[in-house]
Amino acid sequence: MTDERTAADADLATARRLLAEGGDDASDAAAEHADRAVQAYLELGDVPAAADVLWFLGRLDASRGRTDDAARHLREAVEGFVVTHDDRADEVADELFALLRRTGQTDRVEEFLTWRLWLVGTMSGEQERTTAAGRRRAP
Repeated sequence: MTDERTAADADLATARRLLAEGGDDASDAAAEHADRAVQAYLELGDVPAAADVLWFLGRLDASRGRTDDAARHLREAVEGFVVTHDDRADEVADELFALLRRTGQTDRVEEFLTWRLWLVGTMSGEQERTTAAGRRRAP
């Protein structure tokens, strides 16, 4: 298990270094290393580390104009942070909201809010059901 963690950590470090170097080729290589790191962390059961890398990938995709990929990675990061009760979920959600609003996808903001309320309710044991974003159905 230590070898897998070391490899995942090395992939993430390489991804960050490549991104700092700049350029399209470096960004592509950074994304490949980050993808490998996510998979390795998930196989190790380290959801917070995987969520952190997904957040990195979301930012990388957003900077490259890949809005759909960015939104997917940021949403997956939020999910990882929520299920592990990590407060970074709020920060990532804010980035996702900003991305969707900036790109004129307000309908996806409402969809995400509804999904997130459901997810948080599920994780807190409330089994929240929503009829609209932010409104609970009467018991």
